[in-house]
Amino acid sequence: MKDIKSEAQDCKVQVLVCTNERPPGKSCCHKLGGQDFYLALKNRLKQEGLYNTHWVTRTGCLGFCNDVGTTVAIYRQGQSTQWFNEVTAADMDSLWQEIVRE
Repeated sequence: MKDIKSEAQDCKVQVLVCTNERPPGKSCCHKLGGQDFYLALKNRLKQEGLYNTHWVTRTGCLGFCNDVGTTVAIYRQGQSTQWFNEVTAADMDSLWQEIVRE
């Protein structure tokens, strides 16, 4: 077993993106672009050189199902988690500002 505490301390921000899949006929973030949003965010973090300090993680259901878009949570140590619902690709730039703010 390897202790990764020192590596985890490099993480300034962790972003959780729901990519949950449900059976046909039920709302789910995967069908509403969750996976695409996750991949776009991951690529943008890499392009901006932030991938080592700003982590993005795809998740199962975060409990805020809807018929518009995915659910995203932004976590910073010592601060309240920011929750966003009905997130679509059109929200990338405004959400990006929340992710990279100091």
